[in-house]
Amino acid sequence: MIMPPLIRKIEPGDVIGRCRTIRELGRGGVGTVYLATHQTLQIEVALKVLSPSLSMDNPALAERFIREAQLAARIRHPNVIAVMDAAQDEATGLYFIVMEYVGGGSLSWHLRNGPLPEKKALAIVTGIAHALVIAEENRIVHRDIKPDNIMLDLRGTAKLADLGLAKHSLDSRVSLTMGGSFMGTPAYMSPEQARDAKIADTRDDIYSLGASFFECLTGEPPFQGETPYNIMSELLTKPSPKPRDFRPEISLSADLICRKMMAKTRDLRYADARVLLEDLHHAQTFGDAGLERLEAASIDGDSIAIHQREVNYGIETSTDGVYAEPEEPPQRPTSRPASTMIPPRPADNGVFGAAALLIALVTVTTLLLAWAGPNHPLSFLKNELALLSGNSIPPQAEIKPKPAEKKENAVPVKPATQMTDQTSHTAPKSNPPTSVVPTVPSETPAVPAFPLAVPVALPADGTNAVPALPLDPTNPVLPAQAALPDSAFEARDVAEKSLDPGIVAPTGHAELLMILGKRDATQVTPSTWTFYFFDKSAAGHARIITVNGGKVIKTGEDLVHFASPYTDQSVLAEDQIQKDSTDALLIAQSFIPDVTVTSSEFVLMQQKNSVPMWKVTLWAKNTSGEEHKLGDITLLAENGTLIRKELNP
Repeated sequence: MIMPPLIRKIEPGDVIGRCRTIRELGRGGVGTVYLATHQTLQIEVALKVLSPSLSMDNPALAERFIREAQLAARIRHPNVIAVMDAAQDEATGLYFIVMEYVGGGSLSWHLRNGPLPEKKALAIVTGIAHALVIAEENRIVHRDIKPDNIMLDLRGTAKLADLGLAKHSLDSRVSLTMGGSFMGTPAYMSPEQARDAKIADTRDDIYSLGASFFECLTGEPPFQGETPYNIMSELLTKPSPKPRDFRPEISLSADLICRKMMAKTRDLRYADARVLLEDLHHAQTFGDAGLERLEAASIDGDSIAIHQREVNYGIETSTDGVYAEPEEPPQRPTSRPASTMIPPRPADNGVFGAAALLIALVTVTTLLLAWAGPNHPLSFLKNELALLSGNSIPPQAEIKPKPAEKKENAVPVKPATQMTDQTSHTAPKSNPPTSVVPTVPSETPAVPAFPLAVPVALPADGTNAVPALPLDPTNPVLPAQAALPDSAFEARDVAEKSLDPGIVAPTGHAELLMILGKRDATQVTPSTWTFYFFDKSAAGHARIITVNGGKVIKTGEDLVHFASPYTDQSVLAEDQIQKDSTDALLIAQSFIPDVTVTSSEFVLMQQKNSVPMWKVTLWAKNTSGEEHKLGDITLLAENGTLIRKELNP
């Protein structure tokens, strides 16, 4: 027989289920968490006890408490706190859950003294992103991700608590629930979850994790207020803040990822946790090198596009998508865009007045057309009205042009086929290039596609034309390649000699994924090169070799935590890697001819659905002898064509 729930306060030493309580760890609206000892297993556990008042007043809530604990118990992952047991205690009548105890404290406890180092913040968010991938696979939506629900073990590994447990609480951290309409914590919940928690999905958990990431980077939640309602007002009416506005030293990659996670419009957020995880791993591995590979790199351009789309639908929003979503989306004709004669409005209370105006307009136009006849210039309105109504134009209504009057002195015009045949011998046809013109991701509007032209020689007047390559060693203007030792291709030959012969092709080269040339402030070109070779037997399918000074200094399988391994599609095409790092450096220097470059950094890789590109980062010394970054130059690795030039003022 199960007794009614125990009303008195639980004291140290009380036994609930098979656990003996030691001390209280935390308290909230749902219940209280205790540190306890599992008497059978003889280990420390976290014991979560549902508040007796909730279980007595709402038996269905108690059943749901146990049912969702059973669901969470199916998940075993290093970044998820394991659920070990859940039941109703027969002696006390209390509902409880036994969970893994993590002794490193909550993330909110670690944030009590301010923001975290960016490297640590990225590691924590990456761990929880792994947990979201598992949740997504199990069709679980957390709905209350926040620093209080992110625990760190003694080694710093982040673990997500209460996966699968819906929150019903009103505590000091302004958690809010009202009849199931709201679930979560306003300071960290998404705008759509604030409106209706029942529609929450993975994208809402990604927003909440982004808000927690923002607090890790800046030390403060993105939105604050004295009451939950004040916070929700800020959440629903203001754009999401940018981390770099609070801490300019934050890397651009971390800032872009956080902004995409916290986008107010769902369409701007990461579509799923795996894509987020890939960006986080890339930011951890490369920092701001290769921002083009980040999914978040296009956040600004995507924001403008979605804003314009909403404006076209008559919805006034900011570029961040802050607006009150209508209950029903506005209806538009599917046959063609809406006429510009009557612009759409966000809300139209004069429906009958508008209908009357439209009828009057149609009537007047019909009368005018009847008066003017079929050949009158106003007849085009009739065609427009027919298209808007979805009806085709009757044959008798089509306006046929009059045959041209024959003139005696007119010069006959040759047919197009004759002109083509006449000029074909001077412009022979050529097959289109097989290389794909890359899509250039940028914070500026997209650059139209262009043919891959061979660069022209650098003129003597110092303009920004790209020099022709290969270079003449006798050219006194530009230094010979021999003056720039340890090129990427030379170092690659050294690296390939240390590889298993089984992954080296008969051509003498192994399949290449990426090249990184680390900056060395003591010389212009790097002396340390890191190569990622495709090898399915290696962790992440990447075999990593580092060469310094012409010798291999490190070899191994460093990529063990990639969201997904490399595939054949990630391998760089050999025929599109023609320009060595020395060539790329000379081209990059030609864009700043009056500045002496003191050091450089290189990244050779390709974007999704693109071709290999060199990204060259240049540094120079100022008058006080301190190095400063000049900017980034991105070039096609095949022929050195300029893709992007981002120079600092």
